[in-house]
Amino acid sequence: MKATIENIRIAEQDRSYNSYVLAQKAGQNFPSIFNDYWHYHPEIEITYIVKGKGLAFIGNKTIEFEPGQAFLLGPYLPHNFVSTEEEDVQMEKECWGLQFTQEWLNSFKESASLQRLFRAMSYGINLGQFNPAEHQAFTTIVGKDPLRSIGAFFNLMAMIADRPDFLTVSTNNAYSNVMSQKLSQRMERVSKYIQDHYQNTITLSEISDIASMTEQSFSRWFRQTSGLTFVDYLMQLRTTVASNLLINTNKAMTEVASESGFNSSSSFNRAFLKIKGCSPREFRKKKKI
Repeated sequence: MKATIENIRIAEQDRSYNSYVLAQKAGQNFPSIFNDYWHYHPEIEITYIVKGKGLAFIGNKTIEFEPGQAFLLGPYLPHNFVSTEEEDVQMEKECWGLQFTQEWLNSFKESASLQRLFRAMSYGINLGQFNPAEHQAFTTIVGKDPLRSIGAFFNLMAMIADRPDFLTVSTNNAYSNVMSQKLSQRMERVSKYIQDHYQNTITLSEISDIASMTEQSFSRWFRQTSGLTFVDYLMQLRTTVASNLLINTNKAMTEVASESGFNSSSSFNRAFLKIKGCSPREFRKKKKI
């Protein structure tokens, strides 16, 4: 059963303002609601993670996301959100989203604080954990009353714009990241292949063929596009999958390593220590307390 999509009120041809809820019950089969591939669009987007964990690929950076976390993404900023929970980890997933155009927002209100926000969002903003007022505003935004939704939207944007600092994610802004359609399709192919095969060995030669590039050209292009080497990108994805298995299951370390794509316990321990700063066993012990 696929994830349900609820409360999309705005007609497809009008993309100026659009709110939605994506929900997946525990035990539903994949695909997960967090399985979209590398993409970008002209609308500004706020993604609010209500339930679920995974990796957010934003511009040229990769960060973990967890429940309560939100992101503000500028126009044309490449991104995708990937669930790192295994199929047998019975976790609910829910994401609230909002897309709107800068022109639509400016037609109602234009201020210095908003312009400051527009500049920062082109790099993607990690909004962190929404406070109760921000959560309540977003609850109203995805509610069933269009007029209250609009009012709550401006309230939320005002609260975000008034923050003293913005934690930007990418080091390249959206406009320097805009790819030609050909390059966008290439990144989508590569991203999909990695997400579908991370449990297996993926060689540089293999992934370069998927991208229709030489190994040297692929390595240079991948690092420029994602901000990580191919090996580091794959290691980070596998480590995050392992983290969720360590927290949400009682599987043995060898089983966690295997299901996360590591071919040995030693490579699993090295990667985990490098990225998390502790061993898998120490990580599980701290998180299980």
